[in-house]
Amino acid sequence: MVNNFCNIGEEIKFRKQKYFTQMKNTLFIPEQKTPHFYLPPHTVTWKQDLAHLKKSFSKEDLETFLSLYSLAETNPKKAKKEVEIFRNTHPDHPEVLNLLSYLNACRKRIRQAESLIDENFQKNPEYLFARINYADLCLRRKKFQKIPELFNFKFNLRDFCPNKKMFHISEFRGFMVMMGHYHLMIQKREAAECYHYLAHRVDPRHPNTKLLQKKLYYKPLYKRLILKLSPY
Repeated sequence: MVNNFCNIGEEIKFRKQKYFTQMKNTLFIPEQKTPHFYLPPHTVTWKQDLAHLKKSFSKEDLETFLSLYSLAETNPKKAKKEVEIFRNTHPDHPEVLNLLSYLNACRKRIRQAESLIDENFQKNPEYLFARINYADLCLRRKKFQKIPELFNFKFNLRDFCPNKKMFHISEFRGFMVMMGHYHLMIQKREAAECYHYLAHRVDPRHPNTKLLQKKLYYKPLYKRLILKLSPY
C-alpha cells in the first residue's frame, strides 16, 4: 500500500506550516522550515510561458512545435517520427531535444533517451530541464555525488535561479522529485519526505511523484506481515 502522507516525520511538520495560497494559474508556497529542510518562498504557475520559444522559433515553426507537443501526448509513436524530422531544422534546440528524449522513453528506447539527455545537457547546460534530467540520469547511474555541484550546492530553485521569480509546475515538481531521490540515496530521509510533500502538493498524479512516494513509503507484503506478527 502506498500512503499519501507519512504518519510521522517531516511531512506532518509541513502540514502545520502556513497554508499555501492558490490564485488563478499560480500557487504561492510560503517559507518551509524544519530541522532537516529549508525552502524559501516560491511561486509556481500552471501557465505556459512561450516567450523563449517565440524568440528561438519562427511563427510557423512555433506552431509546428506546439502541434508536435500535443501529438506527443496522444500518439507518441507518430510524434517521435515527426519530431526527428523537425530536429533537422533545429538540431541543438533544448526543447526539441527534451521532447525527443521524452518520446524515446515513452517508446522504451532507454539508451536513445539517455543519450539525448546527455547531449542536451552538454549543449544546453543553462536549460533547467536539461540539468534536472541529467541529474536524474546521474542518480540512476548511482553517481549521486555529482548532484550538489550540478546545482552549485543549492537545494531549492529560488537559490539556484535567483533571477527567476516564478517556476512552471513541471520545473518545480521535477526538481523536487529529483532532490527527493537524491536525499533518500544519501540517507537523509526526513529531507526526502519534505521534497516529496512539495511535489505531491503541486502534482500528486504525476508518475514521477508517485514513484518517489513508492520508494519512501511502500512496504512489501512480507515486511508488512512480519510487522503485524511481531510481538514488539
